[in-house]
Amino acid sequence: MKVTLVLLARAGDLVGKRRVYVIDLPDGATLYDLILFIRESISRRLGEGILSGRLIFAIYVNGTQVSSLNTRLRDEDRVVVTTPEMGG
Repeated sequence: MKVTLVLLARAGDLVGKRRVYVIDLPDGATLYDLILFIRESISRRLGEGILSGRLIFAIYVNGTQVSSLNTRLRDEDRVVVTTPEMGG
């Protein structure tokens, strides 16, 4: 299945110029699988940071914020990783 990954704000800064990716994942893949792909193929720092909880990002799947890396992805999903909104 194909998933579009968009890295915005700090997530995009960590990977450099290219911030939109179309990624092939196996059917039944989860958000965790996508983060592993990020760690291995796009940015070790970003992937490890998310998995360890050291880097905090808001993650949206098709416009809905998700909090579980166990979220199952589907063909043509759009996943956006961005800096969370902060009040102040």
